[in-house]
Amino acid sequence: MKRLLLSLAALVVFPASALAVSASPAAAGGQSFSVSTSLSDTNGVRADPTIYNIEGNTYFKLRDLGRLLDFGVTYDSAAKAVRIESDKAYVPVSGESGAIKNTATSSAAAVSSKQTIYVDGKRVSPTVYNIKGNNYMGLRELAALVDFGVAYNYDTRVITAYAAYPYAEESNWTAAMNDLAVNLGALPASSYQATASRYAPIVTGENDADWRVLISTLRAVKDAPPFAAGSALSRANLYWANQLTAAITNTAFVSPSLYKDALPDLADPDLFDNPDKSALRKDFTALSAAYLGASPKQAASAGVSGSIAKDARERLSLSTSYATSKGGTAEDLTNTKKHFGNDMTALSSLTDDNARVQKIAALIKDNFRSGGSAPWTTAWRTGDGMDSFSFAAAADYMFYEAGIPAFIARSYSSAWNVVYVNGKWSVFEASAGASLRSLEDKLLQDTHPASTLLLTQAMRPGSSYNGLKTYTIDHYFTYTPITDTAKATAAQMRAYLLSVNPNAPQSVLDMIPHYLTEGAAEGIRGDIAFAQSCLETGNFTFTGSAVTLAQNNFCGLGVVTNGVEGAVFETPQLGIRAQIQHLKAYANRAALKNECIDPRFTLVTRGCAETVQHLGIQENPKGYGWASGADYGTKILNILDHILTYPGA
Repeated sequence: MKRLLLSLAALVVFPASALAVSASPAAAGGQSFSVSTSLSDTNGVRADPTIYNIEGNTYFKLRDLGRLLDFGVTYDSAAKAVRIESDKAYVPVSGESGAIKNTATSSAAAVSSKQTIYVDGKRVSPTVYNIKGNNYMGLRELAALVDFGVAYNYDTRVITAYAAYPYAEESNWTAAMNDLAVNLGALPASSYQATASRYAPIVTGENDADWRVLISTLRAVKDAPPFAAGSALSRANLYWANQLTAAITNTAFVSPSLYKDALPDLADPDLFDNPDKSALRKDFTALSAAYLGASPKQAASAGVSGSIAKDARERLSLSTSYATSKGGTAEDLTNTKKHFGNDMTALSSLTDDNARVQKIAALIKDNFRSGGSAPWTTAWRTGDGMDSFSFAAAADYMFYEAGIPAFIARSYSSAWNVVYVNGKWSVFEASAGASLRSLEDKLLQDTHPASTLLLTQAMRPGSSYNGLKTYTIDHYFTYTPITDTAKATAAQMRAYLLSVNPNAPQSVLDMIPHYLTEGAAEGIRGDIAFAQSCLETGNFTFTGSAVTLAQNNFCGLGVVTNGVEGAVFETPQLGIRAQIQHLKAYANRAALKNECIDPRFTLVTRGCAETVQHLGIQENPKGYGWASGADYGTKILNILDHILTYPGA
């Protein structure tokens, strides 16, 4: 939305010195206006001043605003100037109508005005237009000068002026605002004023900002995410501004105007960075209509075509993969990781997803007890029971260590894990052991509209929503080129390997830099090659691997069927060079820089898998690829994500 502007009515008409432009009635565009005159009034009272739109901007009459917001407006005939006094009450002039009425009923000519204007004795030079003998000025310009709050609801198209609140510039939703919202959501209303005081300087950037400035700043946000409370879908900034106002002024909470558009409209055209994004968008349009319908069960019969949409029928409510959950400390998490260290090493070495799920289910069964509220990070030591949220958090930690894409889903009273195993999303519940359920079997238990909204937001590459970061999910909707510069360092790769395989041979640690130098020589990401080697060799434990350390073949090159030994190379560096060359065969059609030592280089259809995701035959639209296992490329990227969490020095 272009900046909102407000009109200034002068008492004297000055000759026009510029060409006229067209001014159209703002009401014709669906905009309306409200005024709040007290601290506790969040939505304001509907008013009907004269409003025009000029070149996409909105203008009002000054005397209308002076009366509505109660500031002084006079005309100084000696100085031929309009004087605005913010600390004086409005005084009607002789013959002024008793009621404020919008007279903008048709388009009119607007010309630039040179009217002299003083605000509290200081001359100002705002943009002013003259329409039908009155001068019109920008709302945000005037609000900044007189100091009153301005908000625009992008969903309802209502402009609101707040006489009791200070001015705040229109801004964007920030990480600080997001953090504030998350904290408010976890705190009682009695803590809101203290929380507002703590966050006001952080959110506004003003050291002396109080809660009034904070609320004005929240109201001025133009792109806040939708937020669901109960069955209502509102903008997060307005919802929390109203909650803070009610708590601090000791008044009843007034729900802000609802977000009016359908869920698919939240997605911009680039929401799905995917070759079949048109089909995905169509599917989610159908699902969204069902999710917001009278009965959530309508989603079960919504017409969709793609497998991703079919696996998303569940109305998922995502949360962060909170490591400590419900009071666990950083020290607790450190102790937990130490306790489960050997188990996680064994878990990472497994090459079969079903075996990994069974291992996780066994670990949870052996270490945790249900029927309590202890954080999972301490429950394994104390024997205290946990609720479903802590079970899901513990499982999420283990799925991450196993390299299995997963996120926590939750309803009002329970939580579970949604995991990507054997090429599809399934439900893992700690109470059910290793048995996985399909999303369709767990039909829409959570009727909260935020759930679907969060799932929709999670599809956006690199997105976040109220703390949710979409790490592994991104790999299904964005594509990572193999031809590129490595992002991970040798130090990060060593640190990762030692964390998952403390017994990694020194010879393996010493050869890690070759991944980067050999990759750079051919223009291939060496860190991707290393992550692939970790996948193929069980993090260099070679447990269940088709190759051995002595072969210097760290990617299963030449192992086309079970029982085939695969290629053998004289040194680790040459084995890595052959792997890089084989990746290059898939990634592009450029000539090799070094002499070809990859025995299968010429067997690859050059350039058939330019991205990591398409190294998996099942995911490659052309049916080519390095491996036939489901989700092969995404598993490589999940390992790379883990590598990149370590210090890079």
